[in-house]
Amino acid sequence: MSTSYSTKGLDHLGLVAGMCKELGVAQFFDQAHPNQSEYRNISCGELVVSMLLNGLGFVGRTLHMYPEYFAEKPVERLIRKGIKAEHINDDALGRCLDQLYETGVSKLYQGLSEKVVTYLGLPCEGLILTPLAYM
Repeated sequence: MSTSYSTKGLDHLGLVAGMCKELGVAQFFDQAHPNQSEYRNISCGELVVSMLLNGLGFVGRTLHMYPEYFAEKPVERLIRKGIKAEHINDDALGRCLDQLYETGVSKLYQGLSEKVVTYLGLPCEGLILTPLAYM
């Protein structure tokens, strides 16, 4: 009986994914979009994390190439158990981007920025921290 092994490159993406988990980035976006389909394999928040990982992977692949990019990554460790590279596809990403647009990306960016500033305890004089209605 032979044992087969496979390796997948984690690179710096483990640090980025770890910080996203610590900050609750996926949960932040999922709270902003509570009416997601129950038939999806991956949430909008998890897709946002996927886009961050792709962008910070210095690759910038187009949406239809995401499954190919993540096929070489340990997706279950980076995002969540049960997630597969093929779940991060152009259809799911497109629907997520549409939801983000409808919610208002500036509003979401402001909310996430406030969360990060508060979590890290950063001194910030130019940002007014206010609770967002949907958070």
